Amino acid sequence: MAAAEHPLRELSAWTWIDSTPDGLVSMVLITPAADGPPGLGALAERVGLRQPSEPLPSPGLRLVLHDGYAMVILPQAETALRIPADTGWADFVRRSGTVIVILGEQALAAGATRADVDRYLLDAVMPGRIWLGKTRLAADYASAQVRGETCIICGRAGRDLTPVGYAYTPTTGAPLGWPVAAHPGPCPTAPEEKS
Repeated sequence: MAAAEHPLRELSAWTWIDSTPDGLVSMVLITPAADGPPGLGALAERVGLRQPSEPLPSPGLRLVLHDGYAMVILPQAETALRIPADTGWADFVRRSGTVIVILGEQALAAGATRADVDRYLLDAVMPGRIWLGKTRLAADYASAQVRGETCIICGRAGRDLTPVGYAYTPTTGAPLGWPVAAHPGPCPTAPEEKS
């Protein structure tokens, strides 16, 4: 299990591979950092994640992998959460595709062990302080996005787009990686239409 903190977003994240009734699945838990502001619940609900008691949704989350990091793209919020992703986890994601994304409301220290993460998840289920969703690495991107012509997060063009990693699409063999780009900061709001 990989764990680290990304101070820019004031988040802590853990990635691991877990055994489920459907086989091995890539997991990622994202929480506020111990000293960061609480509250990923509003974001989780905005992007369509659900409580563990509800059916596991596929709300259109996307993943981009690059140099030891994964960007969890939240198209509905036009933002992305950049998290550490160790090589073993990233390779498994490329091969298997399915990823369960968990957003937690309460902070968890960046140095937490797997046992701490398991305890955190058990303690958070009943009070409804975690939200889940699933995605596949081989997501459905617009052709302009996989060619790097438009932002991989919001889908809009811009002169300031910068390389952010690789998105993957399915093939009959291994997934095909595409170098993709995004706005360097938060995605700009869409321009208002003139009447």
